[in-house]
Amino acid sequence: MLDTARASPGFPPPGDPLWETIAAAGAGSVELKVLLVPGAGRFTGRHGGRIRQRRLYLLDTVDLALARVGVHVRLRDRGRDRWDLTVRVRGEGAAPGERRPADARVEVDVLPGHAFHSAELRETLPADRAAACRDGALDVHALMTGPQAALLAGAVPGLRGDLVVHGPLTVERTVVPRPRCGLAHARHERCRFAGGRVLEEFSARCTPAEAPSVARAVSGFLARHDATPSAQQRTKTAAWLDELWRARA
Repeated sequence: MLDTARASPGFPPPGDPLWETIAAAGAGSVELKVLLVPGAGRFTGRHGGRIRQRRLYLLDTVDLALARVGVHVRLRDRGRDRWDLTVRVRGEGAAPGERRPADARVEVDVLPGHAFHSAELRETLPADRAAACRDGALDVHALMTGPQAALLAGAVPGLRGDLVVHGPLTVERTVVPRPRCGLAHARHERCRFAGGRVLEEFSARCTPAEAPSVARAVSGFLARHDATPSAQQRTKTAAWLDELWRARA
């Protein structure tokens, strides 16, 4: 399942069936996401919060076979020797249609124009072993927990060969304070690709029941700050995959 870019008609109105589907899907949370035109409006820059930098590495086959079917194995360097490993399975639409591990975090990503559901298992890692994996000295399968390995095997039966390291993608994240935006869990991310391209994303996380009202609040906040949504909306992971595919060409 490839997350292709789509035109940006805005979030659905409050009475749209999508919200009812999300509420009934059993997800633990919803994340509303909007890609922005970098540098547009009064929105860019600091928001009064600390900028935290992350480096993301994708573990996949050389030809990104996992990503092509919506499976992401991600190693994340959070700084100060803090690392984690995530195995995530993503699908089109708001409602997961398959059984997932009981302890998996299930979330729905809603972008202007489309929605995705995902189930993920995330574990913290010792810094030395994580760095060894990043440097190609340790196979990622040696770092996975049993449930993570089972989630990967269930999503990609018969996976063969080692997974190689792609990246990094550098992400600068700022939490946008609630007094400024009226949202409890909002953040602004600036993603820097190896080729020099910059991508900006504003997002807010909420419960499924809150999603329609939070979507309106996100749209209103961006409009008040003259932030311009990109003409084509997609996740930052999908944009990153495009960069990786172009680099291989």
